[in-house]
Amino acid sequence: MAIKQISITLENIPGTLMDVSERLGIEGINIRAISVAEADKTSAVRFVTDNPPKTLNVLRTHGYAVQETDVIAV
Repeated sequence: MAIKQISITLENIPGTLMDVSERLGIEGINIRAISVAEADKTSAVRFVTDNPPKTLNVLRTHGYAVQETDVIAV
C-alpha cells in the first residue's frame, strides 16, 4: 500500500525536533513513524502521519521546507 512520507531538514540544535512534534500535536496530528538521519549540522527528518495534507499545511505555515514522497507501507 502506498502512503505519503513527509520530509524536512532541521538544524542539529536541541529542541528543534520537539518544536515540530509539539506543533503537530497541538493540531491533533499523530506521528505514526519517524526516521531521523543525522549529518554534521543538519538532520533529515521523515514522518508518516495520520493526516498528511494537514501535516504539510502546519509545517509550511511555520516556515519549514517540506517534501512529500510516496512510499510503500509494509
